[in-house]
Amino acid sequence: MVLKIDAAAQKKFLELAAKALNGDWAAMTQQGLMLVKGEGVERNFELARQYYTEAAEAGFSVAQYNLGSLYLNGLGVERDYAKALHWFQLAANQGDCDGQFSVAYMYDRGWGTQQSDSDAFKWYEAAANNGSGRGQFDLAACYQHGKFVAVDLEQAIYWYREAAASGVARAFESLRELEMSAK
Repeated sequence: MVLKIDAAAQKKFLELAAKALNGDWAAMTQQGLMLVKGEGVERNFELARQYYTEAAEAGFSVAQYNLGSLYLNGLGVERDYAKALHWFQLAANQGDCDGQFSVAYMYDRGWGTQQSDSDAFKWYEAAANNGSGRGQFDLAACYQHGKFVAVDLEQAIYWYREAAASGVARAFESLRELEMSAK
């Protein structure tokens, strides 16, 4: 099988490499993402992990989140929920909404930590307030079903609307069902 590489993407990868050599953590993180997706280069999770790790250790929140995702999914590394949570937590503490959602998800399921309703809800709420569509959707579901909090259908509708506005397709269906049941 011959691997077909997009020349424009390959050029972008090389341009990012020059920036990364000068300490541009965003460029290094973008290179990692291109390696994960196989854009402009052959897919290589191990090398992506190396790029993410360097940028994550320098404090770049997007790299911290991406590195956590590799550990969560076992891509280029052995699956390790505790390490995933560690990197998600670092990103979340910097206000990264994807990191916040992922911390909530980990606490919700007890992955890499003891399950905690209060921590899950706190982080879903933080993610939702910072614009995470997934966080908005899951917070709405918490309010709708009384998960971690008392049932509050007004809050559920509000957060489903926010999630829908953020492009979460499932939110439209949940919102429609909730509004129809309220009639």
